[in-house]
Amino acid sequence: MKTLLAAALGLTLFALSAKADDTPKLLAKWEVTKSTGDTPVGAVVEFAKDGKMTATIKDGDKELKLDGTYKLDGKKLNVKLTLGEQKIDHDFTITFKGDDGLELEDKDKKIDTLKKKK
Repeated sequence: MKTLLAAALGLTLFALSAKADDTPKLLAKWEVTKSTGDTPVGAVVEFAKDGKMTATIKDGDKELKLDGTYKLDGKKLNVKLTLGEQKIDHDFTITFKGDDGLELEDKDKKIDTLKKKK
């Protein structure tokens, strides 16, 4: 009986940890340090507490700023950005790498590596 209770408790804790809200880890400015996707290295992404975000991309002497929203649901991150009339909607699988790193993998298995800016 004790073994059964321990197993049930272990499964419950695993299920709770799998659904843990990682949003507080995400709230920061992040810089793209490596990219196999469309996001250029050096782009800065900021995730705010209210579900809003910005992405800043340098294009030569110009700086493009995209505003948008995000939603984190477990390991799934949905990002919706706007650039002028263009709407960008991406889904990623997010993996945190310690306290200051993360990876975003898109549906095509392309990975962007980001480091938290100090």
